[in-house]
Amino acid sequence: MTANRSFRMSATLGIGAAGALLAKLAGMPLPFLLGPLILSAAAGLAGLPLQVVPFGREAAQVVIGLSIGLRFLPEVAIATGALLPLMVAATFLTISATMLAAFLLARIGGIDRRTAFFATSAAGLAEMAVVAHRKRADADIVSVVHLIRVTSIVMIAPLLAAYAGTEGHVPDVRSALGDHLLVVLLLLLAAGLAAWLLRSLRVPNLWLLVPAAVGGLAAGTGLVAERLPGPLLIAAQVVIGVWIGCRFRREVMSRMPRVTVSAFATTALLLAFACLVALALAAVAGLPFNTALLAVAPAGVTEMSLTAAALHLDAATVTAFQMMRIATVMIMLPLTYRLFEWCSDRLDAKDT
Repeated sequence: MTANRSFRMSATLGIGAAGALLAKLAGMPLPFLLGPLILSAAAGLAGLPLQVVPFGREAAQVVIGLSIGLRFLPEVAIATGALLPLMVAATFLTISATMLAAFLLARIGGIDRRTAFFATSAAGLAEMAVVAHRKRADADIVSVVHLIRVTSIVMIAPLLAAYAGTEGHVPDVRSALGDHLLVVLLLLLAAGLAAWLLRSLRVPNLWLLVPAAVGGLAAGTGLVAERLPGPLLIAAQVVIGVWIGCRFRREVMSRMPRVTVSAFATTALLLAFACLVALALAAVAGLPFNTALLAVAPAGVTEMSLTAAALHLDAATVTAFQMMRIATVMIMLPLTYRLFEWCSDRLDAKDT
């Protein structure tokens, strides 16, 4: 690694740390994620040469996934499993909403519908960009729209969850593993190694999902009843926030202003729809609106789970809903794409 790259990496992490401190002093919800995200995004849009830590995002996801998994004590797993039918229903409602958003994006963004479909699909940014390239869609546009949607929801959802309802009542009463550093290292090593060994499966959010399973296994069997040390989780949040923020590059955002504006419009539509679904879940299942909103918000599972934990909400339920959505979207993508093309052909026939 060259000295210049090392300096840029250190400076980028410094920007993230400064953003976390400023957000904490300002009383912002989820300060250790949103502060680094905002400040590093501003630096990137200003043209500063930022450099993320290699494999930093994956390492941070291992920490966060393991932390989430350790919450899955037996009674939590049983309660979460009872919500499975609602998870399925919410997922299909979200898929329907993203298809409508694709037609809106194509019209106001001036892009082809194929690209619009992959740009609004509620799955991971990286996965959708790869699939879009294979289907001869514009992968750059897909990446920008996903980035705007995820970042906007990551910034707005914590504010809605914090101020649109009361704070949660699921405090983490488990003691931290700070006095058992060997246990922490062994858990992280096991979770990271398991994710690395299974990487060929190309599972969405593998670096989060597999460690969560490892943590759930440790908690569910009673081997570990504690939580990860707070400073470790703070560091993971800063790394994730910086990684998202660094994707805002001036040369990319400036060349597609119309797409950028339309991405914000479709994001507003999807977020409003998520609020309606959350209200329905709150009425049917008795979930707090805050928890329901984070569970169905079409953003990253990592960020939504972190938000739930920070607000003392049910992070296990939020994670389960988010993983159900992402897995279902990826599995059903060929079928939903054919349905979208059929609807698109009907619209074209009607116009002619």
